[in-house]
Amino acid sequence: MVLLPRVSLFVFCYQQADFIEQAVNAALAQDYSNLQIIISDDASSDDTYRLVESIAAQYRGPHQLTLNRNVQNLGIGRHFIHIMDNLVDGELVVASAGDDISAPNRVSRIVEEWLAHGKPALVAHGLEEINELGHSFAGSRTVQYRVQEQPFQWPQSMALHDYLRHPYPLPYIGAALAYRTDVYIKFGTPAAEPSYEDHLMYFRALLADGMHYFPQELVKYRRHANNFTAKPTKPKPKVLNIPLLYQNLLQETMTFAANKVGVFRLHQLTTQQWLDYRSAVQSGQTSADVTVVATIWQILISRHRRLLLLKGGTGERVRFFRYRALQVLWALRYRFGKTQYRHHDSLLNADYAPALRTVVFGAGTGGERALANLSGGFHVVAVCDNNTKLHGGQFCGLPVISPVQLKQGIDAIDCIIVASTFFHEIKAKLTEELDIPAGKISRASYACITQPYPSGVAAALTSALIISIVVTMVIALSALLILVPF
Repeated sequence: MVLLPRVSLFVFCYQQADFIEQAVNAALAQDYSNLQIIISDDASSDDTYRLVESIAAQYRGPHQLTLNRNVQNLGIGRHFIHIMDNLVDGELVVASAGDDISAPNRVSRIVEEWLAHGKPALVAHGLEEINELGHSFAGSRTVQYRVQEQPFQWPQSMALHDYLRHPYPLPYIGAALAYRTDVYIKFGTPAAEPSYEDHLMYFRALLADGMHYFPQELVKYRRHANNFTAKPTKPKPKVLNIPLLYQNLLQETMTFAANKVGVFRLHQLTTQQWLDYRSAVQSGQTSADVTVVATIWQILISRHRRLLLLKGGTGERVRFFRYRALQVLWALRYRFGKTQYRHHDSLLNADYAPALRTVVFGAGTGGERALANLSGGFHVVAVCDNNTKLHGGQFCGLPVISPVQLKQGIDAIDCIIVASTFFHEIKAKLTEELDIPAGKISRASYACITQPYPSGVAAALTSALIISIVVTMVIALSALLILVPF
């Protein structure tokens, strides 16, 4: 007899007294045998937990039942973390909310598909939308599941790029997901405590062993006015608990304006995704992708400026504009031939999202341009080259090291960016002759090694400055010609 994998099905609930009985009874009715069921309430002030206790007291079924009630309201992010860190004991975790209804064979079908497809990091399935009264309707999720392309069929890198371009809505909604516990453990407790646990686990799956989707509708996904993602007609300011990660910048709790609550939660998500991506690069799960790093970093610094930096008042605004002015000056230096590398610390010494310690391979034109164009997510500490005449010298203000020195210090380096069209030859030499892990070696994009000076905002400001200087000179010359008699 083959022992079925241990599975944990959790139902997390908050203020859902109208729906919780159906959700809990559906969980208890699962036909899968090796199952732990966790019912966790986030300090509801209504009858939600009383109803949970009443149902649990009468339960005589085969499943292990674990009840939890948080002493104080944690919010979705911290609640999810508490469940994953302290309550689950399954190899696979199936997510459920206190207002949704799982089919009796939901867990058994998920496990069947999971085993049949090599135990991927995440399994998603179809869903049926219902309203407050339990009536089925064709809402936005029904349409989405029916017409969207299926990312699970793509290579992981392609699915990751697509997610970063189009993250909302998530391709597969959290109410219809299951994920491997070890994927959560591998990346660790989310320090940024993002409220969007489905985005968290989907992103981690893209960095791990991928996903599998099957279209069978195994959950009734309830849409109503009190959904977490529903937008209130009259949003109000909200007090949020600030993760320890940010507390060098913010207080333990802060009151956010109504239009900033969602932005801060998205900033938490982006921060965690950067930390997870950085962890995946450092552990060799994935190679650093120049485009992916640039995309995540751009989103991160944008939200940092909007929510964290500008919270500091006039002084912080001055620091930000001074940083922008320095960007322009350094862009001008590159534009006019003074090519000296400087890491653009877009977070202005904030320590919650460290950059990747990087070595650029190639002390030529490609390397020079890579140093100008790499995003702030890369902190370049040295340049490596095969030319022995350059070793011990400097290139764009950075020390030039040999491949042997690179090998000797590889444990302190997160990634190597090859800024040369001879990428394959260089990678072969580093991996085959020096035994440097292949996962540490990445390729600079074509644009990165061909753009002659920094791209993005700095380049735009540089161009604007150059144009303004030319226009000023033309005006001055015209005035001079008018005033000076012939």
